[in-house]
Amino acid sequence: MIYAVIERSVPSAVVGALLLAAFWVIELRSPAPLAPVFILRRHTVKWGNYAGFVVFAMETSMIFLMTLYLQKTLGFSALATGLIFGVPGLADVAAGVLAGRFIGRSGSRRLLTAGLAVQGLATLPLVFLGTDRTALAILVPALFIGFFGHVTSIVAYTVTATSGLPNEEQGLATGPASMTQQVAITVGIPILTAVAATQSVELTGIRLALTVNVVVTLLSVAFIWFGLRPRVGTATAPAWKEPEKDLATSSD
Repeated sequence: MIYAVIERSVPSAVVGALLLAAFWVIELRSPAPLAPVFILRRHTVKWGNYAGFVVFAMETSMIFLMTLYLQKTLGFSALATGLIFGVPGLADVAAGVLAGRFIGRSGSRRLLTAGLAVQGLATLPLVFLGTDRTALAILVPALFIGFFGHVTSIVAYTVTATSGLPNEEQGLATGPASMTQQVAITVGIPILTAVAATQSVELTGIRLALTVNVVVTLLSVAFIWFGLRPRVGTATAPAWKEPEKDLATSSD
């Protein structure tokens, strides 16, 4: 399917669609499926994985496009480019520590949509970067904020995609969550690079691809918020259960 997008090949798209449909049917019928797709019927799993796909596909493609921008447009070396990404990368550490606390206070739905919105809005200023190295004054802070939202979204999507399930299905939900991440990383870069390649001027193509990135991310925030709305009369399995107190101890 990705090859079909990049090469604009209709036969490849047809073959890819048929293979995906065959995979879906086989996994539904298999007694020990590689990917238990049946649990996608639960809205937390379905929308959690969709969110994870957007989180990884859009962020990895942005990083790739900014790597091209730093090296080809601004003329930085590979080492300098790595260092420029390394400084905002410190936000990843902070987000990983704080995300769990945020979920405890506001819930995974709010944190997931907020983190993804931050990721998308932090990408927006990158659309307007020029050819002068003073653009780093915008690029580095935007990357710092975007990385914080990105890692926050990762934590929230993992919690969301593995919640609302009976205990016996908790382990099954981790499979699609991991697969979503790998597929998104594989898909995001080639698709948005293909978008950028539609323009003859490299910087114009990067700007166009980043615009698509922002639009897809922010639209997905609305879809995810709506998709994860609480269902009236639907019972969800708690992530944990408080141990029952011993009656004798309680009476004492």
